[in-house]
Amino acid sequence: MRNSLINRAPGNQIDVILTHPQHQQTLRTMIELIADLRRCHLAADLYEFQERLFRLVLEVERRRSEISRVVKRLKKPGGTVPRGAPDLGTGLDPSDLDSWLLEDEVFERIWRQLKSIGDALAWRAFGYDRRVIVALSRNDSPGLMQGKEGLAKEREFIQTAWRDKGQFVLHHDLTAALRVGDLSVFYDDGSVLLHEVKTNSNRRIKRQDQLLIDTSMVLADKATLLPSGFTPVRTQIPFVTNLRGLGEVLGLAHERTGIQAGVVSPGRAVVAASQYTAAHHYREDTFGDRFSTELGRSRRKIGVRSPQRTLTMTSLDSVARWPTRPPWAIYPVAPEVAASLIADAMFFFVCMSPDVIINRLADAGVQAEWIQPLDGSADWSKPLLRVAATTGNQLWFTSLTPDAIASLMLEFIDLRAWGRQVALMLTGDVPTGTRPWPCFTDEYKAWA
Repeated sequence: MRNSLINRAPGNQIDVILTHPQHQQTLRTMIELIADLRRCHLAADLYEFQERLFRLVLEVERRRSEISRVVKRLKKPGGTVPRGAPDLGTGLDPSDLDSWLLEDEVFERIWRQLKSIGDALAWRAFGYDRRVIVALSRNDSPGLMQGKEGLAKEREFIQTAWRDKGQFVLHHDLTAALRVGDLSVFYDDGSVLLHEVKTNSNRRIKRQDQLLIDTSMVLADKATLLPSGFTPVRTQIPFVTNLRGLGEVLGLAHERTGIQAGVVSPGRAVVAASQYTAAHHYREDTFGDRFSTELGRSRRKIGVRSPQRTLTMTSLDSVARWPTRPPWAIYPVAPEVAASLIADAMFFFVCMSPDVIINRLADAGVQAEWIQPLDGSADWSKPLLRVAATTGNQLWFTSLTPDAIASLMLEFIDLRAWGRQVALMLTGDVPTGTRPWPCFTDEYKAWA
C-alpha cells in the first residue's frame, strides 16, 4: 500500500513508534474502549462512552497543537525549543527537529486511532447501516476540533439534549467518517435528525445547508441521489463474509510465533503478523523474510503463479483514512486484536487470485476483465475492473475502482455474494448516469 507505515518510517522508526509510551498506553486504552462500546445498549451507555472519548480526543489534539508549535519554532533559522514545550515521550534529543517530527507522527497516528473508535461508535449508533455512513461521508474532512469556533455550542447542544430530553446526540467531530453536518440527534421513535451548529446565523453558507437537506432526504428514503452523485442501493442479497477465517488466523498469529498464514476461502488467503509476539521469535532481519516467504507460499496455494499478477492488500496504516470502510473496532475479533489492528501492532496481507474473481463473476452472468496491471502499481483513482452483462438485447457495463475491490478483500466478503451484487447492478434497474453504491441486507449481523 502506497501510504503504508513501512514505506513512510525509515530505519528503526517503526519500532520507536510502536514502543512509544503514549502509543502503547493508547493501545491499552483502546482495548478498554472497544470492550466498553460492545457493552453499550442504551442511550445512556452511548452518551457516557462519547463523553469519555471526547476527553481523550481533545487531549490528543491539544498535544498535537503543542508539538506543532515546537516544530514551527525549530524550523526557523537558529530556532530553539520554546519555553513550556511538552516533554518528549522518547529518549531522543529534544533539541533535534527530527525528534519532534517523530513525536508529531506518533500523535497524528494516535489521533486517527481514537477517531476510528469514534467511527465504531457511529456504526453502532446507526445500527451498522452502511447507507448512512456512505451518505454522511461524502464531504471534506473537518480536521481538528480543538480551537474550532462553535465547539462550545456543539457541546452545549449535546449535553442539553441529554439532560433535558434524554436524547443521545452523536458528535461528528469525534469520527473520521461523518462529514456532513455537525451532529446526529437520535429520537425515541428511531428517527435521526442531522443538525449543524452555527455561532452566527448571518454567516450560514447556503451550499452547506443544501448539502444537509439533500443528504437528509436520501436517509429518509425521500430521494435516491446523494449530492456527490452516488446512489445508495439497498439490495436483498445477504451480507456473507469469511471474517471468521480472518479472526482465526489473527488469533493464531497472536498466540503462536507472531506470523500465521491461512487460506480462508477458495482463491483467498491471508498472512497475519503480531509484531509484539514476533519480537520474541524473530530477529529484525529475519521477520520480513519469513513474512514474505509465507505470503509467497499462500499465493501459490490459491493458484497465483506470478507475483506480477495477483491482488494483494494490507491493513497497515489504513486506520481512519477511508471513511466508508468499516473500522477495525467493529470486526468480530477480540478487543485486544481489534485494538492491535488499529495500532498496527498486528497487521495482515490478504491476497486473491484475479482469475478466481473473473470466474466467479462469470458464474453470476458477468463478463469481466482487468484493465490495470496487477503488480501493485494500480492507480487508485482509476478503474481497475471492467464488468458487463446482458439483459434481453441490452448490454449493461460499468467499471470498478480499486476501492470497490478493497471492500471485497479487506471485509472478506464472500465472492459469490459479491458477484451476485455486481450482477444486480448491471440489470438496468439503476438509472443511467448515476454511480450506484450497493449495500447488502442484514449487514449488522456480521459486525461485533
